[in-house]
Amino acid sequence: MKARRHAAILQIIQEHPIQTQEELQEHLRRMGIRVTQATISRDLRELRLVKVPTGDGAYRYAVAGEPEPAERLERARRAIREYVTHVEACGQLVVIRTLSGTANAVAAALDALAWPEVIASLAGDDSILLVVRPQARRRHDPACRRVMEKLMALR
Repeated sequence: MKARRHAAILQIIQEHPIQTQEELQEHLRRMGIRVTQATISRDLRELRLVKVPTGDGAYRYAVAGEPEPAERLERARRAIREYVTHVEACGQLVVIRTLSGTANAVAAALDALAWPEVIASLAGDDSILLVVRPQARRRHDPACRRVMEKLMALR
């Protein structure tokens, strides 16, 4: 029951801007999960949920240390602009050249975007190899081209 409740709480806070424990309790009730405020308080602590600013002066619950999608996008954009020197596609591979010592930071920023077309990334000192899903290459709109377009849009 606890694992189901924890999974439900994580789903709720990802889908809704929950600002109070009472709001969370109501969402859980709608899912058929009845809990007390004390249980919710314990669950929030165990799940390491914290209140983060929403940008409009309000606060909402989020997983501690997990950047918001807009923040992840901005990190990737900054990394691409500051460190990437060249991008080239070859078949199912995208090769990204970076300034020396920055490839891991760029790869981590790109990994955080979780692009569905990308299977994996491998970073060295000054280069990154992105492996693009092979089944997507057979379609009219190749995944490799979409990844290249996304990378160029970050510049």
